[in-house]
Amino acid sequence: MKKPARLSVGVILLTILFQARGAGAAEPAPVPRQYAPYAFLIGAWDVAPDGGPPIGVARFRWGPNGAYIWYSQSLLEDGAERPHFEGVLVWNGVRRKLDMLLSVDLDRGLVAESGTLGIQPDGTLVREITAIYSEGAGAMGGKPAGPEGATARFRQTFRREAPDRIATRVLRASGKGWVATFPGSDRLVMTRRAAG
Repeated sequence: MKKPARLSVGVILLTILFQARGAGAAEPAPVPRQYAPYAFLIGAWDVAPDGGPPIGVARFRWGPNGAYIWYSQSLLEDGAERPHFEGVLVWNGVRRKLDMLLSVDLDRGLVAESGTLGIQPDGTLVREITAIYSEGAGAMGGKPAGPEGATARFRQTFRREAPDRIATRVLRASGKGWVATFPGSDRLVMTRRAAG
């Protein structure tokens, strides 16, 4: 008779354990209303020229309780990721856009990007960027800034084509208007990476 009692106690303990695990499992927090238009960005994405191999990895993830979006980009060199920038996107209730602040120089902290991420009527997201270069720092392959520092303007668009595909363009301001930041940057595709 004692064996069935032990078995019953064991079954009860296992049931409680599984119920406790289920009760303690974190449910995904609902997306705050102001962030809903941006929610499709959440995840890890391979960034590549349309039809080409990946050249980078973009990551977007929620901050605690959906209070902000953390954003990073790595470049791929010889198959390894090299961090390019990271920072936050935070709701600005006056502008009704996300404010952006990114550190681009992750070795010395001498280059930053600030700006906004907003939504157009057609659903395209537009990241308006001002790059800020401290003395001695410059854009990749560019001339270092002098003692006063320097700024440059960039623009990136995100247009959702499918749940796992986003067309993106990375442009820079020039005397001729908006031009590709680097060859092919006006025709990039982001493809969602497999979880894991």
